[in-house]
Amino acid sequence: MDSKILENTPLYSAFSELGKRISLPQGVFYWSGRAKKEAELIGTIGAAYAHEDDFIKEGRSEWLPCYLEGINEYFKNLKINDLVPYAAISGIPELRDIWKNWIIYKSLLNKTVDKEKLDRLKKYTTTPIITTGVTNGISLICSLLLNANDYIITPNKRWGNYDNIIKGFLGAKIKSFKYFKEQQFNFEGFEEAIDEVAVVQDKVLILLNFPNNPTGHVLTKEEALKLIELLQRKQKEVKKPILVIIDDAYEPYIYTENVINRSLFYDLQDLEEDIIPIKLDGATKELLLYGARIGFITIGLKPKWTKNDKELEILKNEINNKLSGLIRSTISNSNHFYQAVMINLFNTKGIEEILMMREPVQNLLKERYIKINSELKKIKNPNMSVDPSSGGFFTFININPNHVKASEFAELLLTKYKVGVIPIEKPDENVNGIRIAYCSIDITQIPEIVNRIKLAFADF
Repeated sequence: MDSKILENTPLYSAFSELGKRISLPQGVFYWSGRAKKEAELIGTIGAAYAHEDDFIKEGRSEWLPCYLEGINEYFKNLKINDLVPYAAISGIPELRDIWKNWIIYKSLLNKTVDKEKLDRLKKYTTTPIITTGVTNGISLICSLLLNANDYIITPNKRWGNYDNIIKGFLGAKIKSFKYFKEQQFNFEGFEEAIDEVAVVQDKVLILLNFPNNPTGHVLTKEEALKLIELLQRKQKEVKKPILVIIDDAYEPYIYTENVINRSLFYDLQDLEEDIIPIKLDGATKELLLYGARIGFITIGLKPKWTKNDKELEILKNEINNKLSGLIRSTISNSNHFYQAVMINLFNTKGIEEILMMREPVQNLLKERYIKINSELKKIKNPNMSVDPSSGGFFTFININPNHVKASEFAELLLTKYKVGVIPIEKPDENVNGIRIAYCSIDITQIPEIVNRIKLAFADF
């Protein structure tokens, strides 16, 4: 947003460099706001919505954000001490332990067959620090690792708020690479980005997100192995630490069999090289508690860093202290009430039952994923293509920039065909397309949305 009037005031001249640099990007909010007012069919909302009776037994027909059945019961019977006091700076210890067990469970490691790996995972990961959502986790960990003008590597198709945090808030830089090459992860571009960054700084920082927002892409099992091997090779070549921040916001939402079904964090944590994985996850999507704003930061450690268990515990405490210092100097602590709700939920239901409670929503989203992809395949147009997608909440349609700009296409789609989508237009990074949030589109509406997209292409 321009600040033309503000810039001519003495208030603006008093702003810090951050104050002058930061702004709330208007893209997503602009198109979402217009869609609510102008569209008949809305594909802008990045949260799972459905008719309640589609995911809750004996639910109503009302269109609502998806939630775990019976979640409201866990808001009851909370005591004053669960509601009123400050939470610990790094989070309520009981919830931190619960979430570490949740992370260990999500590793899918077998207690017998994978005992050695499981023991390593338990011992050489930090106890998760609680943040105010994954967004806050990204901001905190990037603040910990990035100086102004440092580079972090992330693909050209990424969540837009990465840019606001990294460039706008921190004054750091993004080294972008083209995400796909021939409908597969672009290893060549990724390696080139690592080489370029390794020359100019003493660490290599990478930020990855699977399933990806905005594309829904998930690494195939073969791609994941290739990525791990590439990182091992590059770390030996550059002889500098490689830190891989993994945004696992959409981790549970995987819809095909040929892709990885757990976070990349686990494989990287098991490596001996100084390839340091940092896991960001939270209640927002995993427990369908969008407004709770409870996220977690978990860091994978290496056995060679410490001589004994005592040193290891000291190391964990020192890392905790650094992150707690960042939390104390920004948000102070995270919401006590929702931490108490989560503790109540896990203690009452347990992991297995929570997974069963979430399954109807996962199935519902998978059906929409299948439907929208089958419908999009019916469009035969040389000026569009759909990115590989295997999970998450979104799909992404590339539009030939020489044919029409994404924003112009979205404008026509909204004004003439009454369909709301999010255009993403970054000419300098070779991105021109629209994001469709099928997570908030009823499955019966998907054929009509795709048909209207087809008609809009015919107008250009």
